[in-house]
This record gives sequence, C-alpha cells and structure tokens, in this order.
Amino acid sequence: MPRAMLLIGPAGVGKTATLHALSALLDDREQPHAIIDLDWLAWATLPAAGPTVHELLVVNLAAVWETFQAAGIERIAVARALHSRDEVAAVCRALVGCDVCVIELSAPPNELRRRIRQRDTGVELDEHLAAIAAYERTERVGHVDAVIPSADASPAQVARAAMEIAGW
Repeated sequence: MPRAMLLIGPAGVGKTATLHALSALLDDREQPHAIIDLDWLAWATLPAAGPTVHELLVVNLAAVWETFQAAGIERIAVARALHSRDEVAAVCRALVGCDVCVIELSAPPNELRRRIRQRDTGVELDEHLAAIAAYERTERVGHVDAVIPSADASPAQVARAAMEIAGW
C-alpha cells in the first residue's frame, strides 16, 4: 500500500526543511519518493467566484499524486500549515489509496518568531508573524499520529523521527 506523511505546524517550525532532509534520507536508501511543499500547489490569486485556495490545493494534490503513482512512486511526504480538521481531512483524502501518517512539528512561539525574522522580510514577514500569533490562539487540528518538537533538533533528526513514527 502507498504511504504518505503529512507534516503540519505553524510557519517557521521546519516543515520544508524536514521535507528536504527526509528526501535525502530516502535517497540514501534508494527509495523512490516524492516531496511537496503544499504552499506551491495553492500559490495563486483566484477570481472571487472561483474555488478557495485550499480547494485548489486539494484538487492539485490529487492530480499530482495520481501522476506520481503512475510513475511508480509509493511514498510521498507533504507539508503545510493547516488550520482545521477539515483541511487535514481534505489533504488526506487527496492522497487516494495512501496510508497517511499526520505529524505535527512544534516549537515555542518565541523560537518560531526568531526563525521567521531570520528568513523573511517585508509583507511575508508580517504575514508569517501574524500567522504564528493566530496559531497560538487556535485549537490544534485534532487527530495527529505524533507531535515532534523541532526547536532543538536538526531537520535530519526531525526527519529520522518522522520516518520512525510513520514506519518508513
């Protein structure tokens, strides 16, 4: 059965860095796989009457996953800051036929803000700082298979932990 890993958590927690580290570890094993930062599947300015950004992301992910499967890929890791149980469920449904392991990465808000200030500027910095503040005020998305603290771990360490949790 194909297997998927969904990494969630706030901006600055290390989702994309963990995806890259995970890919390197799977490359070392010569394991065919795909990684997707889901932000790129939804980066669009949409017409007012069109789908939502999240709806677009889900449709695009389903299409990309189908293409990867046709190429023989049986492992996929995807990442995004998702804000509700419904968003998580929709992403999981888009990964048709996969056993999906949902892993939340976590770090203290002050560490998230420090990381964001190091990497972002301008409007993106403001958006990500606001997203961190909003994340602090919201309930967690619900069911996750595990939470991995990322503040004091390298992306490779987080990726190894995620692989162990997911049984990869």
